[in-house]
Amino acid sequence: MSKHTPGPWKAIISENVANVVCAENGIGVARVIDDDDARLIAAAPQMLEALEACAAYWHYKRSPGIPEHSELVSLSAEQAQKLIRAAIAAAKGEV
Repeated sequence: MSKHTPGPWKAIISENVANVVCAENGIGVARVIDDDDARLIAAAPQMLEALEACAAYWHYKRSPGIPEHSELVSLSAEQAQKLIRAAIAAAKGEV
């Protein structure tokens, strides 16, 4: 898998011009016409982080050596939920 431009990314919404998604260092990541698409693309690094947290949660939950109701499982579930909510809000432009 190739490396991607690290986040956070920001959607720059402007009228009568293609919207731009930029990385924190100012490098352009994408140009799109639709505002919603720009927000969705800008949320991609957050969505990746949320998916990684979900994968970690399921790993802990399914590991035979870790009790299902352990603090590690609970904390990983809380972290995943927090990251999922943040990614959804970013993708919807609610941030």
